[in-house]
Amino acid sequence: MLRLTSISFEHSIAVTMLEKANFITISAAAKLIGHSIQRIRLLIKNGNLVGVKIGSSWMVSQGSIDAYRNSHLSSALFPIAKEAIDDTTKLPLFKPLKPDYRYYLYYKLNRIIIPVESDELNEKARIKLDYLYTKYNQDIPDYYRDNWDKVALFHPEGDVAKAHSILINPKEGSFSFDNKLNELTGKEWTKFTCSWFIFNALPSDLKEERQIAPSSQDHPATFSPTMIEQFVKFFTKSGQNVLDPFCGIGSTLVACKRTGRIGYGIELNRKYFDVCVKRVPEFKSNIYCTNAENLNELNLPQMDFSISSPPYWDVLHRSTRDFKKVRLNNNLDYKYSEDDFDIGNIPDYDQFLHRVSGIYLSLYHVLRIGAYLVVIVKNVKKEGKLYPLAWDIAQALSKRFTLKDERLWIQDEISLAPYGYPYSWASNILHHYCIILRKE
Repeated sequence: MLRLTSISFEHSIAVTMLEKANFITISAAAKLIGHSIQRIRLLIKNGNLVGVKIGSSWMVSQGSIDAYRNSHLSSALFPIAKEAIDDTTKLPLFKPLKPDYRYYLYYKLNRIIIPVESDELNEKARIKLDYLYTKYNQDIPDYYRDNWDKVALFHPEGDVAKAHSILINPKEGSFSFDNKLNELTGKEWTKFTCSWFIFNALPSDLKEERQIAPSSQDHPATFSPTMIEQFVKFFTKSGQNVLDPFCGIGSTLVACKRTGRIGYGIELNRKYFDVCVKRVPEFKSNIYCTNAENLNELNLPQMDFSISSPPYWDVLHRSTRDFKKVRLNNNLDYKYSEDDFDIGNIPDYDQFLHRVSGIYLSLYHVLRIGAYLVVIVKNVKKEGKLYPLAWDIAQALSKRFTLKDERLWIQDEISLAPYGYPYSWASNILHHYCIILRKE
């Protein structure tokens, strides 16, 4: 079995290995040997050559193979590559892709999505697309509905009868009509399911936030709408309801606005409530300035998803380094409020845990069956002891919700400090737990 690992030209080497796509790309071939071809690809499957692409067309018909074998280019390749090209028994005899041809059916070859060549199957796929458009009209994501003239049918084996997925750009993957949770393609879904992710504050988010509401920087612990967008897009479809019971200055509601969801929020602090309303005035009637413990008195509609980050106990009262000093010098808040109902002011851990868990447990009657709840929180330290806040909240909420999983949010741009040095171990906590629960 042949296995190509690199290809050398007579006068230079110009090879890029793309391991995941199983491609070997040969660049600058034209300049090297005076050929008009600018780009050549050899498609490798299980170590064997199974296709040749010249320019923008797959040259894998018998005539194309003969032309390729007899070109000057083949003599410029390393012998093992020439041997692979000469062994035509390993090449499927497909036609080159037709330029300007409207393909209605795609399938997967060697983990790469490519169009089906058969005119008959493409016509059957076109007819089935009309049927799917009528049957699932209300469930088709806007992206596909608004570009239906570009939509194609997809099945891994090119089976029209079994096909239940659509795509526009093969590189983005396909959307399945069996997907009742969100509007993501399989590729997008898979990417989000990684158990950890790195995300740091985006200057573009901060700029947008402060252009609309300059006083937003008063809040001592905000997070990015862009990060929350990814959760909202995974756990909901367009037009669904999303609740943040600790909405602060409205990052979750901004994420809802960007993604076409309907945002709801609860915020105790009047100053942050006003900032939130200013950022998302379209949700003004959905935002409540009250204690989240009054949630069941608000007559909220049924929610499809809830995501929030509660106070990390009284951590803002014990800010490390110069956080408090710097913020006070700039006339900025260093804690959420002075309100007696603010659970971030509770000094006793067990009392805090009881109160914050009670708020989330009250969400059970607001969320629909099958809806997800995401709580973003850290384990915290106090007086040299670690308090497993994230784990304790997860355990408490498991009394009603099903604990499904966790994702670790990592901030890798926070400066490290020599905590504990030189006497004892003390870590720099740069990760948060995104606890994922479901009402089942």
